Amino acid sequence: MNAGKKLLLVGHNPLLTTGYGRVTSVLASSLAAAGHDVVVLALGYAGELFSQPFRILPWSATDALGEIAGAIAGERPDVLLTIGDPWMYEGVPALPDRQGIRWIAYFPVDGYPLPRAWKRWVASVDVPVVFCEFSRRVVAEATGISPHVIHHGVDLATFSPRDKAQAKERVGVAGKFVVGTVAANQQRKNLPALFRAFSEFARAKDDVLLYLHTRIAGGYWEIDELAERFGIEPKTRATLNLDVHRGVSDDVLATIYNAMDVFVLPTMAEGFGLPIIESQACGVPALVTNFSACGELVPDDLCRLRVKATLIMARNFEQAIVDEADIVERLERLYRDREELARLGRKCMDFARGFEWTTACAKMAALVESA
Repeated sequence: MNAGKKLLLVGHNPLLTTGYGRVTSVLASSLAAAGHDVVVLALGYAGELFSQPFRILPWSATDALGEIAGAIAGERPDVLLTIGDPWMYEGVPALPDRQGIRWIAYFPVDGYPLPRAWKRWVASVDVPVVFCEFSRRVVAEATGISPHVIHHGVDLATFSPRDKAQAKERVGVAGKFVVGTVAANQQRKNLPALFRAFSEFARAKDDVLLYLHTRIAGGYWEIDELAERFGIEPKTRATLNLDVHRGVSDDVLATIYNAMDVFVLPTMAEGFGLPIIESQACGVPALVTNFSACGELVPDDLCRLRVKATLIMARNFEQAIVDEADIVERLERLYRDREELARLGRKCMDFARGFEWTTACAKMAALVESA
C-alpha cells in the first residue's frame, strides 16, 4: 500500500446522516484508517465539535469553486476525491492548482443521454468512478470511457431485521400492514404516484397504512394536502419534526424500516438509492421503478415496477414514469400472500448483505493507492 498520501475529499458534511453525508463519512473514515492524511471539505459543516480520524473544513454554497481552489492551494493534496453530481464540480477541470494532483470523481448519472458538457467533464477526470452499472453504461456509450463502478454500502450491524411488532409499536403503526418509503421531497422521487397507488390499494381495507419518512411541508409537494386530496389522510403517518438536513440517527431509521411490511420507491431515477439497500437489509421487500440504478439493487422481478413512459427532465435527461397500476397489483399480491411476502423479504435481505460498506471502501482505497 502507498500509505501516507494526502487526500482532499470534497463532499457533504460527514457528521450528518443524509445520503451523501453517510457516504462521505464512511469513505473518509476508512481511508484515514488505511493510513492516509484525510481532509474533508464539507458542504454544510458549520464548525460543530466532532471526533473523527480526519479533519473537516467548512464548504459553503456561496463560493463553492473558490473554496475548493483555496483548499487545494492550502492543503496541496496528492489526491482530490470529489463525491457528488458533476454539476457540483463543473469548474474543477479549469482550476490551475489542480495540475499534479490526481482527481478521482465519484459521481452519479441518473438518466440518459449524458449531457454534452458532462462529456468534456468526464474526459478531464483522472479516475472516473460511478455508483452503479447503469451509470457506467451511459458514460461509456457517450464518451468511450468506461468508469469504475463502486456501489454504495450498508452498515449491516445497524440495518438488520428487528422484532417487527416492537418496531411498529415504536413508530406508532401497531397492528397495521405498512407500506412505506424513505425519500427526499423532490420532484424526481415522484411521491404522488405512491399516493395514487396506495389510495387504490387501501380501498375497503382498515388494516393498512402509508408511512412517509420525508419532509412534510416546504418541499416540492405539500404532503398533508396530497394525503387529503387522495382521501388517505386517516391512513397516512409520517416522521414528525424531521430535520431534512440532519435526518435521524441510523438506529431510528432502522426502526422505521423494520416497521414497514413493504418499501416502495416510485422514483423517476436514482444514481444509487441507499434506502433501497437499507430497507432490504432490514428484511423488508423493496418495490422500485425498474430504471437507472434501481433495477440492479433488487434481486427479484417482483421488486421491479414497470415503466409506463419516460419524460425528458432537467439537463435533457430521459427519466422514467412508473406504472401506478403495477404498484397496486404488487402490493395487493404481497398483502394477500404473507408467505410470499416473507419469502421475498428473506431474498431481499440476503441480497442486501452483499453490499457491506467494507467492499466499497476496499475498492476506493485501491483506487486512491494506485492514483
